[in-house]
Amino acid sequence: MLSSIFSLFLALIPAVLLILFVVGKDKKQPEPPVQLVKAFLAGIVSVFVALTIVGVIEGFVSFGEATLEGQINLAFWGAAIPEELAKLLMLWLVLRRNKYFDEHFDGIVYAVMVGLGFAAFENVMYMMDNIDDWLVVGSARALLAVPAHYAFAVFMGYFYSLAHFTPRNRAYNVVMTLLVPIFLHGVYDMLLMAGEVLPDTVSVLLSLLCIVFCYYMHKEAIRRLSKHLQSDAVIVPDNAESHGSESSHDDGVEYIEYEDVKKED
Repeated sequence: MLSSIFSLFLALIPAVLLILFVVGKDKKQPEPPVQLVKAFLAGIVSVFVALTIVGVIEGFVSFGEATLEGQINLAFWGAAIPEELAKLLMLWLVLRRNKYFDEHFDGIVYAVMVGLGFAAFENVMYMMDNIDDWLVVGSARALLAVPAHYAFAVFMGYFYSLAHFTPRNRAYNVVMTLLVPIFLHGVYDMLLMAGEVLPDTVSVLLSLLCIVFCYYMHKEAIRRLSKHLQSDAVIVPDNAESHGSESSHDDGVEYIEYEDVKKED
């Protein structure tokens, strides 16, 4: 009983700390707690949406075999693609009529809530399935898996906001909203999964490479997060209503100016 309580705590605390980190940076126009909870719950729902998508993909793509090809297919078709598709769908549902989505940084905040809702629930399931090794599994996932989902979400939210607020390059940003998280997620999983069917020496090298990959991924995620914070410090909509998801942005001179701010970076 006691181990179950500790394992549940270890499963949830990484997501809680990352949520506090991101929400704490949204100081100018903080999002209502109800909206944040809604996004987090949507992230939990995205777990089941992803499982449904996996079931569909399994009818067309073979993955999971004890071969290098099977593990690579599993990383992308069994994890990255369905999971990021599900999270993006939930993010769109949360933001499509959200009048509080009025700053560039808000896209990151809501994407992180969805992503960490997914990660927290997935973590609990992993811990329950490995209750005898909860400390090892929980520690590994706290250091790698949950922060990875956070980073994927930062990139998704970054490009989602660009697509929403910036008239120019909208098609490009829409594509990148999904493509970048899928690529990062797929590479992350591939480095870990491929080691399961390769010699131990190669597996260790891939694990080290995964750590290096995560370091640079998080470094770039922080940079993107800071760019949106800086843009909101310079360009702030007059009110939340005028720049909701229903607006056309045709009268948003400030958003065109933001393109110039980006080019200077």
